Amino acid sequence: MTGRFGVGLALLVALAACAEEEARESGSFFGDGCVLDLEAPLCENCLEFAHVTRLGSDELGPGFLVDRGTLENVVRDNRGNYWVGQQEQIKVFDAEGTFRRSVGRGGEGPMEFGRAAPMHADAAGRVHVVDAYNLRISVIDEAFTLVEEKTLPAVSEIAALNDGVRYVVQASIEGPERTGMPLHIIGGSGVLKSFGAGEGPGEASWLGSDDLRLAGGPEGRVFAAHPLEYAIEAWSQEGVRLGALRGEPPLNAETSPREPPSPDNPPPSGVFRIRADSGGLLWVSLLILRSDWLDTLVRIMGAESGDIPPNAAQDVLTGMYQGRLDVIDLATCTLVASQLHDQMLVLLDDRTVLGYGFTELGANTLDVLRVYLPR
Repeated sequence: MTGRFGVGLALLVALAACAEEEARESGSFFGDGCVLDLEAPLCENCLEFAHVTRLGSDELGPGFLVDRGTLENVVRDNRGNYWVGQQEQIKVFDAEGTFRRSVGRGGEGPMEFGRAAPMHADAAGRVHVVDAYNLRISVIDEAFTLVEEKTLPAVSEIAALNDGVRYVVQASIEGPERTGMPLHIIGGSGVLKSFGAGEGPGEASWLGSDDLRLAGGPEGRVFAAHPLEYAIEAWSQEGVRLGALRGEPPLNAETSPREPPSPDNPPPSGVFRIRADSGGLLWVSLLILRSDWLDTLVRIMGAESGDIPPNAAQDVLTGMYQGRLDVIDLATCTLVASQLHDQMLVLLDDRTVLGYGFTELGANTLDVLRVYLPR
């Protein structure tokens, strides 16, 4: 899978004010042409974050999170264990954040990985691990044994559908009636459905980004977000477009994301992750460029090469950006809440996020945070 988003300018404006949480009809979605107001005032207390536990250790050893670049690849199984992707293996922590064990090693054989990326925990408690290097998905059970391997095409993004058997992928897959189709439903028998070219009745032409953000949703729905545009579409698993929304003004209206960054053309803000929950809400995690982004870049990258720490690339990312969490009511296409957060936020599962952090000694950590929508 590719990196989560490329470079350009941020709008440090925020979104809609707080709203009371209401019951929402299951399966209802925003209508075509929905527009979100990105110039509404930021609400400071729409969301409450409660710290649950911290994953990672200061001490070099089994619980040390060595690779910050794969920290977004985390799932929680139905026993409360956290599976954290770490290059060629997975590190498993229990519900209290205590390191439990490692899973896998480098290689090409069973339970060996080129880049292990836990992606989904199904209802049976099995964890689905994507390995884009070995082009397969490994399904691992609660005893940490391999249950199944599934062949995977070369994909730029993947998300599991809620049946635990099929996946939606963004990929270039050749075949009859698949040319130009960016999205594909895949399962045990290969490609089951291809869609998204914008050529069918009622289909939009928005799809086509090199690096979409995908999420499965209730009733087999598929959500696709364009990371630099704040444009999100909903599709059925049969390839029928159900609705779409855009943020206005555009997320990066005052920059040219395809041009090299400079003081006059800062890097862009972007959509980091999306998740549709069982209550009719769409959660959108964004990376928002800080106003002092250039100071961080100059401080780290302006150092002599011997003084630049090994994890400087990620330090630059966390120093230049802060997180923002948007919550969208799919039934009414309105923002329930939007709030800036000092940490970059990974969407773990319903109402739980992970915040990128460091210990006092500079080791990588993940803070598990429960999110509440105050009434």
